[in-house]
Amino acid sequence: MRKIQNFSYHNHTNFSDGKRSLEEMVAQAKKIGFCEMGVSDHMIIHKNIEQSPSWDMLHSRYAAAVYRNDFKSCLSDFQKHCEHIRQVSKKENFKLYVGFEVDFFTYNGWLEELKEFLTQLDYDYLVSGNHFMPNENGETIINIDCIKGRTDTVKNLSEYIVNHFDAMKKSAESGLYSFLAHIDYIRKLGDDISGPQKFVENKSEVLNALKKNNIGIEISTKGLRKIGDFFPCSEILDEIAKLGIKTVISDDAHNIDELGEDFDKAEDELKKHNITQRLKF
Repeated sequence: MRKIQNFSYHNHTNFSDGKRSLEEMVAQAKKIGFCEMGVSDHMIIHKNIEQSPSWDMLHSRYAAAVYRNDFKSCLSDFQKHCEHIRQVSKKENFKLYVGFEVDFFTYNGWLEELKEFLTQLDYDYLVSGNHFMPNENGETIINIDCIKGRTDTVKNLSEYIVNHFDAMKKSAESGLYSFLAHIDYIRKLGDDISGPQKFVENKSEVLNALKKNNIGIEISTKGLRKIGDFFPCSEILDEIAKLGIKTVISDDAHNIDELGEDFDKAEDELKKHNITQRLKF
């Protein structure tokens, strides 16, 4: 019988944009035979989030708690969340890691604020998950989901996409993260804009930064749900194999039925691309 990864480090509860409570996610993880789980709710903190061109749509589609504009004002919420995960782990006698999926922003002073914020949290790891495209100085950010089908509303879109990949590169160089999520998430805008043959050099720069800084990367089955293919695409998986970057399967689960979803298919894909370096805490 072949071995299939029986844990996940990238999933969400109703602390951010998940549909279920932590307790419900843990119950499902135990039911499907996970040996452990990491909880990686969103940490999206940008001083100008409410001035983003995407804000009206973001505010209407997602819980306001997902998007924060100030580190200090939300510290207590994140501290309580960390404590809650520790308590549930002990109560359920089930190994839980405290993590956060953190969008990396590039405006002056943000990284220093993040580092100070993290010193006040009892956490285990960070996932670099980037859902926004910044302008040159990082002061303005545009959400990828919010412009799907509306890309003509963004001037200089290609420049924003280049900045998006540069933010990922900088997240790897920061040394704060354990692995990078959905490197080609921007494929949601369509292959004509950001498909496998687009921005190849920028993606390679991100992968090389991951390798240099010993940061892992995920293969996400969420891509199968969203675009009918894994995040990342086949071409990137080949480069991951060549570089020997440690890889972890993620479900990016936002509901209990998504935990462990299509992990067997992901194992087949990793074998197909001869990816043998695996990440496990």
